[in-house]
Amino acid sequence: MSEDVRGNIVRGTQSVISNIVVQLDKLNPLEASAYQGADPHFTYRAITIMVPLADTQFIRFRDHLIDQNVIDTVTNVQRIYLIVSDPEMHTIDGHWQWVCTRMRGK
Repeated sequence: MSEDVRGNIVRGTQSVISNIVVQLDKLNPLEASAYQGADPHFTYRAITIMVPLADTQFIRFRDHLIDQNVIDTVTNVQRIYLIVSDPEMHTIDGHWQWVCTRMRGK
């Protein structure tokens, strides 16, 4: 399953980049289980072409992707995805990708 979200990348309380479109592809539970502590039912591979390619540390492990449009039914705030892998920058085809898990119940 795949969905597109419009969101912001946030580090702590500081916004790193705003208003980007990210494609989220659900990982199968076996692959998601490799990320200890991640909920296999809410773990996604994220891909975007809307982030600069000049700095390999622009997006980092433990940054958050905050969905601008969807309100989480459990928390009643915007959906928050925690980046649980080392984000990869691919300069050849101009995209970033990482694995993230949707935070629940906070």
